[in-house]
Order: sequence, then C-alpha cells, then structure tokens
Amino acid sequence: MWAVRAFEAKLMRRSNPGRRLHDAVVIVPGIMGSELREAGTGRKLWGVGKLLAYTARAHTERLRQLAVTEDERAGRTGRVEVTGLLESFEPLPGFGSAHPYTAMVAEMRRSVVDPAALLSFPYDWRLSVEHNGALLAAAARRHLDAWRARLAHRKYLEDHPEAGPARLVFVAHSMGGLLTREALHLDRTLRDDIRVVMTVGTPFNGSVKAVLMLNAGKGLPFPVPPGILRQVAATMPGLYDLLPSYRAHEVDGDMRVPGVEDIVALGGRRELAKAAVDWRTSRAQTTLPEHVTVVGMGQSTWTSYRLADGVALFDQYLFKRYNDGRLLLDAEGRPQRDPRTGDGTVYQYAAQLPGTARPVHFYHEHGDLIRTRSVLDMASGLMHGLRHPEERGAMLGDEARYELRAPEWSALGEPFAIEVDGVARGADLECRVRGVNGLDELLTPALRPAPGRPGVLAASCMPGRPGMYEVEVTGGEEPKRRLVPVLDMVHDG
Repeated sequence: MWAVRAFEAKLMRRSNPGRRLHDAVVIVPGIMGSELREAGTGRKLWGVGKLLAYTARAHTERLRQLAVTEDERAGRTGRVEVTGLLESFEPLPGFGSAHPYTAMVAEMRRSVVDPAALLSFPYDWRLSVEHNGALLAAAARRHLDAWRARLAHRKYLEDHPEAGPARLVFVAHSMGGLLTREALHLDRTLRDDIRVVMTVGTPFNGSVKAVLMLNAGKGLPFPVPPGILRQVAATMPGLYDLLPSYRAHEVDGDMRVPGVEDIVALGGRRELAKAAVDWRTSRAQTTLPEHVTVVGMGQSTWTSYRLADGVALFDQYLFKRYNDGRLLLDAEGRPQRDPRTGDGTVYQYAAQLPGTARPVHFYHEHGDLIRTRSVLDMASGLMHGLRHPEERGAMLGDEARYELRAPEWSALGEPFAIEVDGVARGADLECRVRGVNGLDELLTPALRPAPGRPGVLAASCMPGRPGMYEVEVTGGEEPKRRLVPVLDMVHDG
C-alpha cells in the first residue's frame, strides 16, 4: 500500500509541476548538523570531513575546543562561528553519527518555485534551544518578508491571485524541531504565517542518549578519554535541553523524570541543570500548528537508565502503569517491564508532541530518517498543491519492519557484525558496505540465517582502512542504513 501511495505521490509531483506552492521553506538541522569553526583562527571545530585517521590527540583537541565557555553561556558569543549545514558524515563518540542534509536541501530546492524561497538554518548546537530558537524566529521572519518582496513571489501571485501571500513551511530534524517550537513560542506572530511544520525524529520529551553524553559511562571508542568527553558535555546547554523529560530514571523500584539533583548526579552542572528543567517545564504546553510528525521506530533504543556508583546503565524498557499512573506489579510484587523501541536515539513516544495529529511511523534509524526516500517525498509533497491541511489525506508510514543492527564503531583490522532482525520467510535481502566521505571501498558481505535465531540474518564485514562506512540492506520497501566509523586504534599521546 505504501509503495503505491509513494509512486502516486511521485507521479503527481512530476505531472503537476505548476501546482508548486509559493511558500517560504526553512530547513532546521539536528544537533551536530551544523559546521562550526573558531572565529579567530578559521580552524574548523566540527565538520572537518577528514575521517581517515582516528587518534587520541585529534579527538581530544576537537572535543576540548567544543566546550562552551562562561562568556558564551552568558550570551557573549562570537568565539565560534557557524559556517553552514554539515556536508559530511561526522561521528561524535557516544552519541552516534551526524548525517549531512544534502538530500533534503536538494529535494526542497526542486520543490520551491524559486531558490530564494529556501532557507537553511545552521546554528551553534552547543548552545541552548532558547538561544538558538530566538535566532531562528528572527531569521524566519526576515526570510518570509524578503521572499514576499521578491519579483518571483509577485509574479506567482499574478498567475495565482487566489493563493494569497506566501506562508512558512518548516522542515526540522531532531533538535531542529525543538528550535522550531521555541521560535513559535517566543514569537507568537509567526504562528499566523505557518502553512505547516514537519518534524522528523524530534526528541520533544528528550533522549536517553543525552544521558550517555553527560555521564559518558558506556559506548565510547577507546581513543577518546571518557573524562574529556564528560568535561566538554557538561558545559553544553544544548545537551541539557535534550535530557529525558519523561519517566526515564529508574530508582528505588520506580521510574521518575530526571530532576536537577538527578542531572547533577550524572555529572551535570547545577546551574545548567536547573535552567534546562525550568525551560522544559515552561514549554510543556507549547504545540506546533499544522504539525506533521515523523517518528522512527523498530530500532533498538535506550529508553531508561539507572545509576550504579555514579555510572549510568541503560535499558530498553519502561515500567507498565495503570491509567492513573500507578505501577503494574507482577505476582511477586515487582514492576512489570514494558520493552520499548524507537529510532535508535529517540524513544518512539518521546518523539511525539501532545496535541498533534497521528504521527507517521518509519522503521528507520534516527540519522537516516531525514534522507529516506519516503520522508523526502513527504517534505516535497508539502509544497505540491497542498493549499489547505485537509488536502493531505491519510499519511502512511512504511511497512518494512525489520531492524538493521551494526556496532556504533569498529576497530580497524577486526570484523564487525551486521544483523537484520524480523525478516519474513522468503525475503530476499542484500547487504552492501561502502565507504563515504571520499572513500571508494565497496564490500558485499553475504547475509545468512543465524543459527538458532529464527527471523535473523547475519553477516561479518572487515573494511581495509579507517573511515566512515555506511551499511545498507536492500530488499524491503526502502533500504535500511547504519553508519559505522572504523577507527584506527592509534594512541599518539
């Protein structure tokens, strides 16, 4: 069914190019999705794009420079400059990999009536959502006013007088959805100019992966000293804004929303923890108008954590509860566990904002969501003939429900495992592993049934050089992809 709908959407888009709307589009990337450089020296701090060597010294230097200073937290920014959207795949140890936004930008550039109607909004993701949301609000207003004043917009209105002035369309990935909500919270006049907001994998209720970054107790490639990552992460207000705001902290036989003291216990700074808790509380009732919510699911995702001697341990379950919030206990009086999934970074229900329409589900990993063909088609569809929200009709997610698993990183010279779970009998899947960021290596490991594990196919892969590799499995409705940094485990001081 989804394949038919996707084909019809593509056919409509190609056969009705004249129905493109004249709205102004703003693309807002997620955390780590913007390139940063040091203003004084011009040295790139994020978005280097040179992934052929992974050493302790290189990682440590990059991480130290990303720390947020007291001046920056006080609003005296300028030490770090934003140079654009991420153009290469980048790994941040413990938090996975950041994906470039090339595909989405290209798709929306083809969809607008004129390139001037498209704005990409890179930002310093180290800083708070409130800080960046204010910048986004001002940028969106300037963009809409400038677009309405252009000749291309005026010409469109001459040909389509019934359309009225252009409005705003936001396409936001991950943290970018929080910025969009913040912009509309801070500037209420923007709401009157919204056509639609599409968020993709946005952690409206936070992500346990942010706990990992702050505590650094698990999942770190060995070349990066965990102490350095903890020090740097603890300075970033933007990271605190991503901490879970649902019952994710298991303690004393129950689960609770992490409060200020809980965040401090993870290694956070008290003043930043309090600012983040106050911020999320004050924004709890803020919704998005004409909201299309894309949610990733079916991928192994940490949804809760507990502390043991100051070290965070992660799990993939929550506790079952009655409608009134009471715990549901088993016969022995213990809380019943409820296994949960998400997109590998954001728990499924943490990506949903209360008060919005039914979300659209895709069985994809967090970073890959923004560049899957179906999501690109959805974003483009917002600009093709949808003058009113009721014209959208039903929106269906994909039905390729198998999960692709690969390690967060691998050491050079050691094979890493690839698994595909939930495979239907008779499915014909193929696996390819290719180097990205200028690498030309292509491997084709064979997927074979895993002994004693029905529905699971497995393969082994060992790239010949360090770098970023993309694992892709084809044969379902859409390819499934995961990024695996292959690290040269060299310590150079």
